[in-house]
Amino acid sequence: MRSVKGQAMGMFGAGLLALALPGTGAVTQPLQRGIETRIVAELNRARADPRAYAAELRRYRSYYRGRIVWRPGNPVGLRTREGTAAVDEAIRFLSAQAPLPPLAELPLLARAAADHAADQERSGLQGHGGRDGSRPAERIRRRGGGSSAGTGEVIAYGPTDAASVVRELIIDDGVPDRGHRWLMFSPRFRAAGAACRPHRDWRTVCVIDFSTSPTGR
Repeated sequence: MRSVKGQAMGMFGAGLLALALPGTGAVTQPLQRGIETRIVAELNRARADPRAYAAELRRYRSYYRGRIVWRPGNPVGLRTREGTAAVDEAIRFLSAQAPLPPLAELPLLARAAADHAADQERSGLQGHGGRDGSRPAERIRRRGGGSSAGTGEVIAYGPTDAASVVRELIIDDGVPDRGHRWLMFSPRFRAAGAACRPHRDWRTVCVIDFSTSPTGR
């Protein structure tokens, strides 16, 4: 939110959303238990009924005061770049979006995502490039994915629960082309896997990898 880096790079490219949530640095709130499975389930819920999710974003919009989000029960505001403009644009997108089939949750994609999340936990780096020079498609192939399957990746930094990860990627605050939202609602993708780890500078890093193959192969 407060800082956004990178962009989506085509249908099978890689998107990066850097969410600088309050209290960055050491993790002050534990990651939600079972967050990886919950992320895929939350994404499938948004894909299955975009209009219902748009209604939820209308309620979330009411928490904005200018460019600051004041969430119930949280005394610390969340600074955004665009304020309600990004939320309003997401609501319009979802209101016009047709329902999509659910993404299969694949262990091989989750393992590929975990490889990158763990790498960034150790290094404190950001982005889609691994310290060994790997990119998302290569990491997925290492875990058994097929070379002919299209792949994609989005990364959220900061959130500690699945709903926040998916919501902020869908709102895509500060990303002009809304590439992460576009990738997550692509009808070409058939499977996904997620992994989250603590991050030295951003509290948490959550990686979601996608494949056009329902088996990843």
